[in-house]
Amino acid sequence: MKTAFKTLTLVLAAGLCTAARAGLFSDNFEMTVVAERAKDAPAPQDGPMACAVVDGGYIEAGDAIAGEDPPPADFVKSQVEGALAQQGFRAGVSPALLVTYHWGILRVDHQQIRVPYGINSNLDARINLVSTDATGAEVENHILGKEKGGGQSNDASSPPILVGPLETIVENARKPRYFIILSAYDYASVAQHQPKLVWRTKLSAQETSGSMPEIIPSLIAQGAPFFAKDILLPKIVEASITKAPTYPQSDNAGPQTAVASSDSGAVDSVVKQEQTQFSGNGVAKG
Repeated sequence: MKTAFKTLTLVLAAGLCTAARAGLFSDNFEMTVVAERAKDAPAPQDGPMACAVVDGGYIEAGDAIAGEDPPPADFVKSQVEGALAQQGFRAGVSPALLVTYHWGILRVDHQQIRVPYGINSNLDARINLVSTDATGAEVENHILGKEKGGGQSNDASSPPILVGPLETIVENARKPRYFIILSAYDYASVAQHQPKLVWRTKLSAQETSGSMPEIIPSLIAQGAPFFAKDILLPKIVEASITKAPTYPQSDNAGPQTAVASSDSGAVDSVVKQEQTQFSGNGVAKG
């Protein structure tokens, strides 16, 4: 009897251990997708669209943690350009779009001063990463409404209780997240120093999903079908850590169209503004 009991105990323990390891070392993770088109953006065109692609830079914002090992910038560039090309955004002589991308990790910044009756820029960046403009405004109105009952955006409601997607946004914003954000602007408007956003896609996953060199290319490859799409609410997609695709030269199209030297100042201005916004190093809201 003792031998049988001991055998059963070992079998059960082995089964529990296997289940725990399967959960701990799973290659699956949840990808949060936020994809929006500007309200006045023209309808997506059929066929390839010429674009210039600019790396806005790596962002590591919030509490500093030693040992973060991001993938090489050139590798991220090749993945972004290949994924864009497969979705019909290719290099061209006269680009119709300027596509910028920023990537990295966003954490809570416990050193940033809390703003009385307001929302500091780090919290604002974390909320915006995982929300659409409309849902993010609702969440922030809720926070501001609880604090002072004023200062909210008149374009969004101020729900007394957050439920459903709004509650999910708050939960996701609390956790450190790897991300990549792609923004497409009408190229002519950028050259005229009046940048007009056409679409923006934000892809992110919890830091615990895997290592950054694994998660960033997985976000790009599996999030590519959402480029230029318009989705009403943030979407949770089951994704998996996969080997980074090797794009054919015809898809990758080599180096993307260079920004004209006469437009470089205007493009730099857009990129710097995005860096401030996405990293949460801007001014408080309230």
